[in-house]
Amino acid sequence: MYIAILAYPQPAFAYRLHYRQFDIWSDRPIDDPISAVLDDATRRLQTSILYTPEQRFHVFICNTRWRLQLYGIFHPRVGGIVIAPLTSNIYLREADIARNRIIPPVAGPMLDAKERPLAYYITHEATHVMQGRAFGRFFALIHPAWLNEGYADLVGKGGDFDLRDNLARYQAHDPLMDVARSGLYRRYHLEVAWMLEHDAVPLRMLYAHPPAEKKLLARLAKVRLP
Repeated sequence: MYIAILAYPQPAFAYRLHYRQFDIWSDRPIDDPISAVLDDATRRLQTSILYTPEQRFHVFICNTRWRLQLYGIFHPRVGGIVIAPLTSNIYLREADIARNRIIPPVAGPMLDAKERPLAYYITHEATHVMQGRAFGRFFALIHPAWLNEGYADLVGKGGDFDLRDNLARYQAHDPLMDVARSGLYRRYHLEVAWMLEHDAVPLRMLYAHPPAEKKLLARLAKVRLP
């Protein structure tokens, strides 16, 4: 029954909007600026070789806490989630559409808020949907988290990432590069960006033969860019 609830949540959301490749459901009225947010998300998605204009994405905005807990599998602090392999639905936490941002779970400034607007979260989770379509619905179980989340962060940020700066941060042991402490995917992003951009490894080849993360991190700790 719970799997059915996850797969077919539409009855729990009173408001729906269709825009281009996106079907948006919400438990509150959907503000008009959503079109600009989705245009931004599309721009970011188009940076991925996995993107095709024929794909559709189903997004559910959970503005009330109980919906977020129910559809986020009881992770109340999550920004967005796709529960692969059970469903390709995208669930997001409470959002301020007019300001293109999510409402963080705790008071105070959100880390990397500028680089992670609402469009980022939609794109990040939509990238997970594309990963499932390209690499199989069990991709999250088969492939390493640094690759799955790093690539979703890369696409989600739409090019807003300084490889040199983040490499220096990693080598300096910046807390922002510690995934467990910061909750950010900066380090994962760095690992994927290094393989795709610096080493020019094609994405599908990277998924077919991902390097051991320990060896990749050891390499990043020693490398010096000109």
